[in-house]
Amino acid sequence: MNEELPAPAESKSLRFPCPSCGGELAWAPSAGKMQCPFCDSLVEVPREEEFEAVEHDLMAFLEAHPTADGYGVEMEAFSCRSCGAEVSAPPGRRDLTCAFCGSEYVLESEGGRGEVVQPESLIPFSISRNDCGGLFRTWIGAGWFRPNDLKKMGKLDRIQGIYMPFFTFDAQAESDWTAEAGFYYYVTKRVPVRENGRTVYRNKRVRKIRWEPRSGRRSDFYDDVLVPAVTPEHLDLLLRVYPYELGALAPYDSRFLAGFGVLNSELSLQKVYGVAKSNIEGDQVSRCAGDIPGDTYRNLRVDTLLGKQTFKHLLCPLWLGSFRYRRKVFPFVVNGQTGKLFGRKPWSWIKITLFSLALLAGGAAAYFIFVHNG
Repeated sequence: MNEELPAPAESKSLRFPCPSCGGELAWAPSAGKMQCPFCDSLVEVPREEEFEAVEHDLMAFLEAHPTADGYGVEMEAFSCRSCGAEVSAPPGRRDLTCAFCGSEYVLESEGGRGEVVQPESLIPFSISRNDCGGLFRTWIGAGWFRPNDLKKMGKLDRIQGIYMPFFTFDAQAESDWTAEAGFYYYVTKRVPVRENGRTVYRNKRVRKIRWEPRSGRRSDFYDDVLVPAVTPEHLDLLLRVYPYELGALAPYDSRFLAGFGVLNSELSLQKVYGVAKSNIEGDQVSRCAGDIPGDTYRNLRVDTLLGKQTFKHLLCPLWLGSFRYRRKVFPFVVNGQTGKLFGRKPWSWIKITLFSLALLAGGAAAYFIFVHNG
């Protein structure tokens, strides 16, 4: 059954009842629609044919500190006792496991995290929970140096869909640079060399560098510099399943969050902007270095001013999972848009040891044959 759900009214916390049976609708990645878990009714989420996310003036936003809007869907905040990760999830969830450290000590946060900067856009989940199960089964059995019983005993423990917070930044960079440009030239010198026990002089071509002061200016526009609003310890797993295709961005609609959690931004907008600014300035240094004439350079100094700075906040989908093997928990992640999977699995040290011994034995045999047949 396909119906179109009318646009929700403005609210801090929304619920999405099924128009057929009144059950709670949730976003179904495999169908690309909202689905009722009770009667399987499918409900469209209206989308704009041509969508362009709103860019906000960065400096004005940082100065004004406006009141946050919330996610527009009912959420409860949870915190991991072990690593401190904070996640907002649909109400009533008590099956959360921290995918970053595998800890089950995830408890409800005091006071929640209702005031957050509402995203302008997001990439909806297109990989379903069932898809993740299939990807996991293929991945868990791969690898010769893994334990033989891993595929049978590595049981999928938990998996949960989480939207990850990102910011993108636009900026006009104006850079002035000064440097010493080096130009190669060659001279011929008579140098002493030893031949047959005596010193003789030979001609040798020697490279020299002529240094000249140079300066220049360049102007570059940076569009959608993408920076995740997560701490470095959580960034490692996220970067393993990059990239996301921003061409699939959809206007932010709280209905896409129904049934999923959101990792709360672990870095403030100011700190995320600091990362983007550093990346842009570093890139400008490289671009200015490419403008220096000659064969080499030294003492490069770049002064960059950023203008027309805007930002937008968006969410990207990620499945966070874990599996148990011999009483130990191993986390893994799946890109909720592309299906790219990354995780860490136990090694079979017996297989590794046997392989190393085989290599040593093979090397020794080859050496023995070489010595005796040489």
